Amino acid sequence: MDSIYALYEGQVVPLRIHTWWPSGSDCFWLFNSTELEDRILYYYGIEPWPSSLYVPSHRFEGKYIHDRFDGSFSSDQEWYDWVGSTLDSLLAIPSPLRIANFDQYPMLDSVYVSFDVVADDSVYVTGGLRINLVVAEWKHRCPYPVGAHEHVVRDYLFGYLGTPISMQVGDSLHFDWAYYIDPEYRNDRLVTNIYVEDVSHNGILQARREVIPEELSGVDVGDQIIPASIEPAVPNPFTTETRIAFSMSRQGHVRLSVYTPEGRLVTDVVDETMGPGSHSAVWNGRDGSGNEMGSGIYYYRLVTGETTLTGKMILLR
Repeated sequence: MDSIYALYEGQVVPLRIHTWWPSGSDCFWLFNSTELEDRILYYYGIEPWPSSLYVPSHRFEGKYIHDRFDGSFSSDQEWYDWVGSTLDSLLAIPSPLRIANFDQYPMLDSVYVSFDVVADDSVYVTGGLRINLVVAEWKHRCPYPVGAHEHVVRDYLFGYLGTPISMQVGDSLHFDWAYYIDPEYRNDRLVTNIYVEDVSHNGILQARREVIPEELSGVDVGDQIIPASIEPAVPNPFTTETRIAFSMSRQGHVRLSVYTPEGRLVTDVVDETMGPGSHSAVWNGRDGSGNEMGSGIYYYRLVTGETTLTGKMILLR
């Protein structure tokens, strides 16, 4: 297995990627083997690399510095001491970025995430920047012989490479993302991880990790008194329009919006004060200027004064 480390407010954010040992009983590896293998092999081109992938093999700051068995260390203890001092020195380097105003809202089958990336210093790099959201679990026990592991990757929201962003000094980018909670996940052990990567040297500039709120830990929504609820869009998938039904327990302002998977606002379907009871709204597959949107996945988000709910729909042209 490999561990990718990133710096977050003086701490190390671990993301443990299970590779192909043992593939037969590793529940994490079997769930998402393609992305996990691709992420491991992403570092393969950083020289020098041993003749085979082995444990432990490390890269620091996205580049080769030392491995346990490269002849630089006479004992395991000397290696561990060197790893600790290396991490301490990396933690002392200020990051040019901050991940601020982070918040996340658990839904019935998904999690909505909102945050800002702020550039306090120059982040110009020749290879560009990429950002990703990684869903991980901690202390989830796979069947023997794999056992329990911490911070194990389940899924990359934008694939193992992430999605490109561009920033200059003083820039602040806002993101509204949502991701699906697969039934195989342990809801009471989920962690949202966000990191920004410097493509020029495969290094992580900034990261943040947050445990999913306890509302996702197996509580039956039917036992809760909730101020609002939302139904799946119908039809879904759709070609021309889809209807989204929702209800409110009391009067208040309602905003029902449509977003791309990258968090870009497409349009506000509803933005007004509404009374209690059942309501519905229709999205015609167009943006706020009346332009037709292309085929793909879109998210709808219902925001009231007391709750935020999301859903996913597919537009087919």
